[in-house]
Amino acid sequence: MRKPPLHPVDPIGTLRDLLIKSCSSYSDRIALKSKREGVYQSLTYEQLWCQVIEMATAYARLELRPGDQVAVLSENRTEWVVAYLAAVTTGLVVVPIDKDLTPREIVRLLDYSKAKTLICSQEYVNRLKSYRGDLEALEQWISMEDQTEGVDQSFRQALQMGREARRKGDRSFEDAVVAPDDLAAVIFTSGTTGKPKGVMLTHGNIASNTTAISQYVSIRGAVALSVLPLHHTYECTAGLLVALYQGCTICHAESLRRIADNLRETKATVMLGVPLLFETFYRRLEGIIQERGGRRFKLAKLVAHILERVFRLNLRRRIFKQIHENLGGHLELLISGGAAINPAVSRGFRELGIHFIQGYGLTETSPIIAVNRVNCFKDSAVGLPLPGLEVKIIGGEIVVKGPSIMKGYYQNEDATKETVKDGWLHTGDLGHFDSDGFLHISGRLKSVIVTPNGKNVYPEEIERLLNQSPYVLESLVWGGSENDPSRVTVQAIIVADRETFEKEFGPGQFDDEKIHGIIGEEIKKYCGDIATYKRVKQFVTREQEFEKTTTRKIKRYLYTGKPGDTDSHGSFRKNFVV
Repeated sequence: MRKPPLHPVDPIGTLRDLLIKSCSSYSDRIALKSKREGVYQSLTYEQLWCQVIEMATAYARLELRPGDQVAVLSENRTEWVVAYLAAVTTGLVVVPIDKDLTPREIVRLLDYSKAKTLICSQEYVNRLKSYRGDLEALEQWISMEDQTEGVDQSFRQALQMGREARRKGDRSFEDAVVAPDDLAAVIFTSGTTGKPKGVMLTHGNIASNTTAISQYVSIRGAVALSVLPLHHTYECTAGLLVALYQGCTICHAESLRRIADNLRETKATVMLGVPLLFETFYRRLEGIIQERGGRRFKLAKLVAHILERVFRLNLRRRIFKQIHENLGGHLELLISGGAAINPAVSRGFRELGIHFIQGYGLTETSPIIAVNRVNCFKDSAVGLPLPGLEVKIIGGEIVVKGPSIMKGYYQNEDATKETVKDGWLHTGDLGHFDSDGFLHISGRLKSVIVTPNGKNVYPEEIERLLNQSPYVLESLVWGGSENDPSRVTVQAIIVADRETFEKEFGPGQFDDEKIHGIIGEEIKKYCGDIATYKRVKQFVTREQEFEKTTTRKIKRYLYTGKPGDTDSHGSFRKNFVV
């Protein structure tokens, strides 16, 4: 396969370099948009520069020194970005906190990180104020709203403090020195219990990943809708820092439910997401297509294909104009990460005239390891390794070496030594390269099901097959043994798509037995072409969707007990042999 040339990039060594470059190059452009009182409010790159300097100066006035930690906790919004950039550009360390954690979990991370300052939205002030006495290291609490009850000051007051200090000659921002090896952020990854795992990323780690991504993916001047939480490295690096580096406008979505409305309001051209989000979107589009006539749609696809293949005319956006209007009317590129996506979905969007690529990475790699390109891709692969990274397979596991590899886990040397060996980061993911150098992911090392005959079964492969059924909303596959390792079988927990059942049978016209019967037939159908040892032998159904991380990954560890014991998670008790 012929690989296109890399996009040119300007070198940067730190996030301070990134901000200076972007704000000087794109000063008049809109950098950020967030909703306030129902209306999107804009901030230009020049205004962003001013606010970052003011907040950074406020940090200095609050006696924060290089290496001190600043925690940020809120939904995606302009204040989150300003708080983050003001810290990293002056040598402070940002601790982004997952907004979906419980108050006790948040307090635990604040205490463990020894954050001196917490900047959060008022919602979290209300949730956490009773715990403040437990946080000995916390010296300053700033609310993103104008309210100051329960906090030391508001975000607006902090900016004003910095502004007044600069008027009096404060030059702390100009005097700050940041080096590539300096710590920029500590990101706590999703986990179960035990000692928190805080990934330490340096300026050099994140800056190198930002420029490497930009060599493969050009979104210069795009309008990006920011949907995934900014505390996660995927959105923070690829959705925020890469976008700022390339002079984009970043618009913060209000919620997952409001994405379609926000796409229309912002005229967004690019959106990052995870497979579950895009697969849900595509299912809805398929529903619209079927309502308006599936045959007409197939004919339109054929016409679009002929025009493109024979006459070199890409008229897909015009042919499928009504569908594009359901996605805001301006969407040009979707980028998926976090897990492998069903190739039919990526192809489906592309057939509609929307570019679709997927990538792969870990928090520990800042995060992107490999990504497809708009003009060089394989839907079954996660892409080509980024420039500057070495990626190889050892014993089936993907290992990585390069400038974006984390410094280590915060105050956890044992975990660091387990993960990084001789400079190679062991991802815990299984994969292989094809003859064209594209990386393919098989599954997680810890999730592999080993059958009594020694065969390996990758749950993700089976889940992708099951999720193709219109009757299956989502699924989780695991190896059940009923406490006897010699009798491991492939089992599944299925969340039925009740909307599909209602459309087919009518509300109230189906019961649990009906659901089980149809799901059983669907499992046979979609697993019929795979090896016998891979097929699902038992399954249960549940009404509620699985609990997920903020990047929409199922928290597998909550559900991989005996299927018959999963009542607490909403499953029916009865097992059905397929």
